[in-house]
Amino acid sequence: MIDDGEELTDEQLERVAEKLLAGWKPVSALTGLDAQELRMAQRLLGRSNSERLATTGRTERFRYRRPVHIIEYYLSGWGWQVDLLENGRRQTFKAELNDGQLRIVLSAIRAKGVPVRRFETEGEKLDRLERERRLEANPTTFKERPKSERFDILYEVMDIRP
Repeated sequence: MIDDGEELTDEQLERVAEKLLAGWKPVSALTGLDAQELRMAQRLLGRSNSERLATTGRTERFRYRRPVHIIEYYLSGWGWQVDLLENGRRQTFKAELNDGQLRIVLSAIRAKGVPVRRFETEGEKLDRLERERRLEANPTTFKERPKSERFDILYEVMDIRP
């Protein structure tokens, strides 16, 4: 037995630690990873799969599910914002883009085969509803064709009456 006044040696500390941790197993496969390794796991598996893996215990079997990715973009106060929806959970992908940067990002994403759609913000939705209400109230309003010599010739050739 060890007295209270006596200091423990390194060997005694190791034996006590082995006895205490003899039956201990990490809660999940991600237990003990540092922040950089967790980010790598999220990039490899996807955020939703890595969160599921973190909550899955050692006794349960983890089954990888292919994440469903959708890209949504919208105009925010500081420029265009591009969000990634992974299995319905939104996370910011790119922010504060101008029109040229947005075109480049969206064309690269479309080239990879990820669906891209425009997200309608509340302000845009209210503007659209107001526009539709005005058109319903005054159906005689229509969009006029631009006046130009080239279009007049085109309409003449195609026999289109403006």
